[in-house]
Amino acid sequence: MKRLALLLCLLLAYSAPGFAKVPACMDKKERLEFNESQVLTWRDLMEKKFTARAFIKGVIVRIMEDRQKHVHFEVDLDADLSTNDDRIEVIYNTKFGPLPENRSGDELIACGDFVADPYSPFKAVIHWLHVSPKKSAHDDGYLAINGVVTGLIDSKSGQ
Repeated sequence: MKRLALLLCLLLAYSAPGFAKVPACMDKKERLEFNESQVLTWRDLMEKKFTARAFIKGVIVRIMEDRQKHVHFEVDLDADLSTNDDRIEVIYNTKFGPLPENRSGDELIACGDFVADPYSPFKAVIHWLHVSPKKSAHDDGYLAINGVVTGLIDSKSGQ
């Protein structure tokens, strides 16, 4: 039922004029607004393994690596590519849907989990950019590149 509601939101988003091209990003029952500045504050101030819900819009700088069906992106959060103090690592699990075509300079939107991670070159990652296999345990996330949304395929059912 939750997946059906999410797909309905996607249909409305693409068919109704004036609607955003991406579905709502939810944190429990609260709809999030973009929170790039909060994400950068968490990255700089929180201890390792701190987690929170993130909803960011940025620019792909590069694909860092593709490992075990997880693609790692370097994303600039203020679109000023001459600085690198506002970058974060975004990790997408391709088991939950194919990646849209992408290249450096493309717009990326991510709805998922922020984790302070000292092993990341950017000291933080955003991941869980897909539907939750256990519906009651976790909010769904997604990834959008240039308005094309992915991450909404349940890896177990294939739908």
